[in-house]
Amino acid sequence: MIKDLLLDILDILIPLLLYQLICITNHNFYKNEHPSTYPERRPAAADGSFSRDIRKWAFEAYKLLYPKKDQRRQMLLGLCCGIAIVLSMLFPSNITNDFDGDLRSIPLIIAVLYGGNVGGIISFISFVMCRFLIGLDDFFIGFIASLLICAAAYPFAARFNQKSPQFRFITSILLTTAAFIVSWGGFILTKQMNESYSGFFMLQVFLLQLVTMSLAVFLMEVTIKAICMQEQIIRTEKLNVTSQLAASVAHEIRSPLTSIKGFLQLSMRNAEGKNKKYLEISMMELNRMEYIINDFLNYAKPQLETIEVFPVSVILGQIKEEIEPAAQANHVDLEMLAEDDLWIQADRSKIKQALTHIIRNSIDATSASKGRISIAAYRHFHHVCIRIRDNGVGMSPEQLSILGNPFYSTKLNGTGLGLMVTFRIIQAVGGSLEFQSVKGEGTTALVTLPAAADLQLKA
Repeated sequence: MIKDLLLDILDILIPLLLYQLICITNHNFYKNEHPSTYPERRPAAADGSFSRDIRKWAFEAYKLLYPKKDQRRQMLLGLCCGIAIVLSMLFPSNITNDFDGDLRSIPLIIAVLYGGNVGGIISFISFVMCRFLIGLDDFFIGFIASLLICAAAYPFAARFNQKSPQFRFITSILLTTAAFIVSWGGFILTKQMNESYSGFFMLQVFLLQLVTMSLAVFLMEVTIKAICMQEQIIRTEKLNVTSQLAASVAHEIRSPLTSIKGFLQLSMRNAEGKNKKYLEISMMELNRMEYIINDFLNYAKPQLETIEVFPVSVILGQIKEEIEPAAQANHVDLEMLAEDDLWIQADRSKIKQALTHIIRNSIDATSASKGRISIAAYRHFHHVCIRIRDNGVGMSPEQLSILGNPFYSTKLNGTGLGLMVTFRIIQAVGGSLEFQSVKGEGTTALVTLPAAADLQLKA
């Protein structure tokens, strides 16, 4: 039987390898934008000529015809795990009871944890159909045992993909152990155990299950990492295209503005009365337009003009003084705690701009009710971490996955450019920005910046 179980490992891993191959090579499984997020965007026409109801019905119909890309992966994983269950129960030889020669619980657990409700249901139906067609006795006992395994894995499935790889691995191993115990109890209950099943034999079976689960989790983690890298490449390409377009448009607009501004300045010398007032208003609007163009260039490529070493606590203190009135007006409590010895090397004004934008977004997200925003700055090895946490409306996984894309915003009047430039500023200084959010519970933004070297501080 041990030989059969060793061959059975291939029955489990080959469908998972097929799942990995399809996900990595097919761009339809990447988690970029999905039509279900589009209704939150504003209509393209300035006059609002598109009917909101018609657009909503159209997108609802589109969602039915084309599932979300997460759901596509879940369906594919459920199907591959279902194939693995069937192969495990039929090869290398037909099972004679619910214990001999199969590792069905492993793909069942993988489908529930990594595939959610969709993947778990598909794989469980595959097991029930295969088990029914085999036609062995004690079908009800096998059905209940597998149902208990799914029930044990279900509480972890909701946020399983948001956890760390270490957590996912430990959870999978513990569930495999629980599934082995459930199966052992079922065999004793149905009296299918015979004298050949010694303690050493059972230990071998248990270790083989742990090894198979470890290999299955490894394949799933490699798939997740590969998909994330593909999504990051796609996102970077989009930002680069947007940056080049912004730079070219801003450059073409700036040239005629310079000429217009120069002629207006010459005209103001001899202007009097209302004409002078009109020219002053025009000059004011031109200066405003020039400021917008410079800001638009920042979206394309943030310019770090003055690089200096400064403490994070000073910047956070200045931001708190400026934002405190807006927080009080929206009934939001602002808490800030920063260590004094946190130094970074960057453009002070740009870092202040990026952090201010994140905090203002948190205020907007918590303004509907009594809100609380906590800001904490601390050191993590050679990096300075700034954590901004609110208890606002939060975001769904779909919204979170495309956050920072140009022209996408969850706000009514937002353009998405502000958060995009925030990402670019933090990346320009060698840092990173990550968001974690749960719908209805709040959002946490983690800014990680490289700490200034000790030699630079002494200088």
